[in-house]
Amino acid sequence: MDNKITAQVQMLGDFCLSVGGGSITSKAQQAKKPWNILEYLAYHHDRNVPSEELVDIIWSDGKNVNSANALKTLIFRTRKLLESLDIPAQQVLLQSRGAYCWNPEVKLVVDAHEFEKLYKRSQQPNLTKEKKISLLTSALELYQGDFLPKSAWEPWVIPISRHYHDLFVKSAMAVIDYLTETERWEDIAALCRRAVKIEAYNEDFHYHFIYSLYNCGLQNEALEQYRDMVNAFYNEFAITPSNRMANLYKMIQDQVHGVTADLTLIQKSMQEGQKAQGAYFCEFSVFRDIYQLEQRAIARTGDSIFLCLLTLANEDGSLPKSSVLVRAMEHLNNATASSLRYGDVYTRYSVSQYMVLLPSASYENGESVMQRIVRNYKKAYMRKELVVRYSLRAITPMEGAP
Repeated sequence: MDNKITAQVQMLGDFCLSVGGGSITSKAQQAKKPWNILEYLAYHHDRNVPSEELVDIIWSDGKNVNSANALKTLIFRTRKLLESLDIPAQQVLLQSRGAYCWNPEVKLVVDAHEFEKLYKRSQQPNLTKEKKISLLTSALELYQGDFLPKSAWEPWVIPISRHYHDLFVKSAMAVIDYLTETERWEDIAALCRRAVKIEAYNEDFHYHFIYSLYNCGLQNEALEQYRDMVNAFYNEFAITPSNRMANLYKMIQDQVHGVTADLTLIQKSMQEGQKAQGAYFCEFSVFRDIYQLEQRAIARTGDSIFLCLLTLANEDGSLPKSSVLVRAMEHLNNATASSLRYGDVYTRYSVSQYMVLLPSASYENGESVMQRIVRNYKKAYMRKELVVRYSLRAITPMEGAP
């Protein structure tokens, strides 16, 4: 090659190799092994990669009996991938003394390497906080997603992906902490919106995202984001929100609205957003407030109110596996909503439980309602290994109530 060529390589979020006006990207329908070689050699473009190393990467199970010839065939197919670029493929991937390498005349700029360089620069001593945050912000702009996601289960990719992902989380949290100190809520919301797409199950990202939306005055969006997070954590990991998240939800719910003298507008703002169907489902914090109100009321009225608990489990009492639990809890939710009265209230208490408030009910009536829920659940979702158990207890008046 007469002149040195610079090629841009994206590996964070996808794989794309660009030279001049041309580029090649990994596609699902294309052969896996040639792309694996291309990705590996691009990542290690600064050294000669021995043939034995490539064989171990491609045939880690050791099943290929003629790996030397098979590797030559794969290198040929890998070079074919480069033919759409305006550079001779034979002059890009070179072979020398039992090893393969990129032609040093083709300079590769790899986003993953640039990302790590910026992170390491941000960790140097004696940097001002502003300079450190500036470097981390530049690094985060490069992080468009995890390392080679379409090759995520390749053994060589897994530790590298984890390494960059950890640096991403550390960088994002450092920037979020700084932005929180300076109360730059819109910037936090923008960063966290990206972060939760990349790391959907990091509670810290969700917390700061919801809190920043709240501080931007976007209460409804904050509540919607909270509910989406709760459902995702329930369904994926069968875990409930932490106390910190629950307290944040309650704080947003308790936000004081602007003063208005128009009671009609206030009524309209408090109406349900869509036509209600079935019993009223609410977050646990709201359910707890309703419970406490009912507890105060019965001290004066003497009415009978029952707290009921529905628990879904395997026959031996153990928790079902996550994939089964998600679907079963959806059916139990539907059965609960349709079996209760329009004005009854229920909530999800844990990954496998719902709680119900039954006002003006006797123990016998409450038990009849629970049995109806179980019957409707079984009609919709019959799995012999799953059982729904229930328990009831009358609510006692609040101690010291007049």
